[in-house]
Amino acid sequence: MIAVGLAPWLQLLLVLARILSFLVSAPLFNRRHIPGLSKIGLAMLLSLVVVAQGGVPVERDLGTFVSALVLEVTTGLAAGMLANWLLLCFQMGGAVIDQQAGFGTAAVLDPTSLTQVSLVSNLLLYLSLVLFLALDGHHLILLALLRSFFIVPAGSAVLGVSWAEVVLTVMTGAASLTLRLAIPVVAALIITDVTLGMLGRAVPQLNVLMLGLPAKAGVALLVLAATSPLLLGVGDTLMVTLETELAKMLGAMSP
Repeated sequence: MIAVGLAPWLQLLLVLARILSFLVSAPLFNRRHIPGLSKIGLAMLLSLVVVAQGGVPVERDLGTFVSALVLEVTTGLAAGMLANWLLLCFQMGGAVIDQQAGFGTAAVLDPTSLTQVSLVSNLLLYLSLVLFLALDGHHLILLALLRSFFIVPAGSAVLGVSWAEVVLTVMTGAASLTLRLAIPVVAALIITDVTLGMLGRAVPQLNVLMLGLPAKAGVALLVLAATSPLLLGVGDTLMVTLETELAKMLGAMSP
């Protein structure tokens, strides 16, 4: 049994577990640029706001409380990763462009993620973060996090078939957004490949391989620059999809 005097602290611990795990995995907040102490401070502030509103149940049995604590961590990680998957479609689309344009050989180490990233992929990733801030995506996910405690009370989340269906829907949506980002450049590069192939057949003396590398890189950059205004429309779609899928996921996890 847990002492009654510990109930407020245990309530705070339950809420903090979900919020902190969400911030660790959510887009923008999971970047290494943001100090760990800042994330902990923000999580503590939000936790105090939630606990002050009341309605946070606490189990009196120690084993049940530990299970609820683990479930809260899982809930926060699931919500944060779901939001992050949608934002990573920009990076995945850039990776497809890099692979087709030949930029994949110029991969560099990203110190924020400690992974190898290519040029256009890294560019689109940071552009997505700028769009995320410009379209108030950070406010959207924080509000969704706070509202989640009214839809899914602490320690009562259900990870069932409905939740798995929402995850599959999000992954499908992320793949669709990735294709929307990459298709214009990839289509132009396919046309460039066909054109170079025809030139190689018409002029056998022409070194198509040496000509193709700078030509494809130039075409990719030109098409990317020409279609860059359309990225704002993709960003709007991303925010609408993010809000919708977060609401669906919370509804699927509600008891």
